[in-house]
Amino acid sequence: MKRFLSLICALVLLVGVLAIPGQAKAYTGGRLVALTFDDGPGPYTDRLLDGLSARGAKATFFMLGSCAENYPSVVARAYREGHQIANHSYSHADMTGLSDWSIQNEFQTTNDILNRCSGASDIVVRLPYGSSSSRVRSAVGAPMIVWSVDPEDWKYRNSWTVYSNIVSAAFDGAIILVHDIHPTSVDGALSAIDELQSRGYEFVTVRELFRRRGVPLYSGSEYYSCKPTGVDYGPVTAPSISEKAENGQHMVTITAQSGADIYYTCDGSDPTFSGRRYTGPFSVPAGATVSAMAAYSLNGDRGPVSSLYIKMLNCEPPEMNVTDGVLTLTASYPTEMVRYTLDGSKAGGSSALYTEPVALPPNSVIHAVTLANGWYGSRQVTGWYSGRGNFFRDVYPGDWFADAVDQATAEGYLRGTGGDCFSPRSMLTRGQLVTILHRWAGEPAAEQGHPFTDVPAGQYYSAGVKWAYQNGIVNGRSETLFVPDAPVSRQEIAVIFQRYLDSIHAARPADEPIVFADEASIADWAADAVDMMSALGIFLGDNDGNFRPNASCTRAEAAAVLVRAAAIPAGPEPEPAPSDEPTPSDEPAPSDEPAPSDEPTPSDEPAPSDEPAPSDEPAPSDEPTPSDEPAPSDEPAPSDEPTPSDEPTPSNEPAPSDEPTPSDEPAR
Repeated sequence: MKRFLSLICALVLLVGVLAIPGQAKAYTGGRLVALTFDDGPGPYTDRLLDGLSARGAKATFFMLGSCAENYPSVVARAYREGHQIANHSYSHADMTGLSDWSIQNEFQTTNDILNRCSGASDIVVRLPYGSSSSRVRSAVGAPMIVWSVDPEDWKYRNSWTVYSNIVSAAFDGAIILVHDIHPTSVDGALSAIDELQSRGYEFVTVRELFRRRGVPLYSGSEYYSCKPTGVDYGPVTAPSISEKAENGQHMVTITAQSGADIYYTCDGSDPTFSGRRYTGPFSVPAGATVSAMAAYSLNGDRGPVSSLYIKMLNCEPPEMNVTDGVLTLTASYPTEMVRYTLDGSKAGGSSALYTEPVALPPNSVIHAVTLANGWYGSRQVTGWYSGRGNFFRDVYPGDWFADAVDQATAEGYLRGTGGDCFSPRSMLTRGQLVTILHRWAGEPAAEQGHPFTDVPAGQYYSAGVKWAYQNGIVNGRSETLFVPDAPVSRQEIAVIFQRYLDSIHAARPADEPIVFADEASIADWAADAVDMMSALGIFLGDNDGNFRPNASCTRAEAAAVLVRAAAIPAGPEPEPAPSDEPTPSDEPAPSDEPAPSDEPTPSDEPAPSDEPAPSDEPAPSDEPTPSDEPAPSDEPAPSDEPTPSDEPTPSNEPAPSDEPTPSDEPAR
């Protein structure tokens, strides 16, 4: 009860404030009429809304709570399109036969439903059957709208009769009763609108009718019509939106007619539902769309929406270049200035002003921004000049892989993917892996060819595939396909690295291998290689003790593995075989006649690279160039990334929030 009375008191105050504009200028208008619809919404209300929209007419819908529950989207649509949402009770009971509590419950329950469906508040009431008494009026506690024209559409169910009865009885200030639950009523009402509009009538909501005539609505009072009072404050017009650059920002100002509130959004959405109330000029980012409307009441007395797109006034980011440890920053226009920092903090108006090339100290984390009067500052451009003399735009000292990537790049094992980017979280491919190993081995020439039809000459991986195949380090996914763009799993890398280490006669480890928690998921053909790699400290597993054999490998992980493997020295050449052993001419070497990939011998288990690729594992679509060997563009899920004890996931050690992606940075 207290909640209901508090709401009614608030509505009374709100009604009194919104009913009459403060100092609105008088408007010379035509004849006004309020068309109202009872007992809906129903199956014909959407068609009625279509017709009202086509005619530019507004109406008031006295809805039953029980019907609104069944047509919530219709309630929302009527409210969104500027019609007034009103309360006709929940069950259409005769209120004179109900207790005070039951009356209040009928209307409070319906108010809650209408508000939930549309956001409508400031809701007036129509009593079912027009049945009223002083006790009922006191219990309802809201303005009660009756009617002055009743075409008895509920009785005749004939569109022509409905039309004739409305047109013949209409007058300036009339409140007309119709029911949108009958198709004949909808048709007759729309035809009547056409005729009355041709005679100069304007169809408005109940709320607008009384506001424009300067007549306030009070709780507990009944209203049958609102005839001319000698004044018309006019309809609510669209507000004016203007903007100007001020102190490097877009400042927006919105104006509307006197007494009207202004509601606005900055994302182009309808301010009816999510608008904020305008209190004064505000700043918006470039590229925003400001939408605004003026209203004396959002529920039935508001104007059309105005919109303004805020043009881009952002400075272009500076071009950053680091060559031989010297930083060069270039602005797009002479009127712009470039500010920078070298300690990892964001650059701003108080940062160092760039005037000439800067010699970088090792481990500089660079931030730079372009500024200009009347323009927004550009986005931050960032980079890391490492202690080994490498420059990266997507690797920073806080990353778990930073030192490994820096060392692998300095040693020449790995190269970037273009634009000073390393793409650490991109997937490593088979073609990239053999190229890395070939480069690691000193890029020796291979005399023999290979049987792979998908490795043409001239690709960045062509020489590496030929060398790796000739030395028994890799085979194909089939006898004729290598699939260079396919991602590589962790157990596949273990096998390929084992073969490479065996090819350089590296000593087998003396330490015991790690027993991983997911040991059972490691394939038999990879078990010996995984044991060797874990015993050598090249693969360590995650914090939960898992090896994750089928997880794909990122370029960052590959850098860490390479750096660890690089510490393992090559062994001496093996002693020649006894003279009574068969010579290569008597018994061809396996490299001259590789065994079929589907029948491995027990002593030479094929790696996953020998197995055909699963049908649901497509090769990456982007073809890497010989110079930059890019990895696939899609990054691994966090669960596939190694944890800090081996190769931590990026989510454990995030990069700076302003770290640019390769696509944002200009190519070097």
